[in-house]
Amino acid sequence: MRFSPGAAAISFGLPVLIYAFAFACNDISGCPAPSLLRPKSLDFDVLKKEVGWPQDGVKGLVSWEATGWTLAYYLFSALLYRILPGTEIEGTKLANGGRLKYKFNCEHTAPGISAVPC
Repeated sequence: MRFSPGAAAISFGLPVLIYAFAFACNDISGCPAPSLLRPKSLDFDVLKKEVGWPQDGVKGLVSWEATGWTLAYYLFSALLYRILPGTEIEGTKLANGGRLKYKFNCEHTAPGISAVPC
């Protein structure tokens, strides 16, 4: 089996890149933050102010409310997947000769999810 780092790079590298862009280029100090233009005299306290770093550090980047709503969405989607009807088909042949079964019920699931008020 051949290893390809593409999926891992997208899964882990892209969020890091997005956060880097969000903090290095922002509406508080422009793009790039002035401290990043002078790396020899870089002061992290000044950089934190320039990029709008939260007062409570990394904890300030996490929202328990958003996490809860995201989990509720996934649980609701899983519930709809289990209870709504759908066409089951077999996927492509796996290395061990077996096939996974997939249930296509989007025509029933999408209206159910869309009916939930925001």
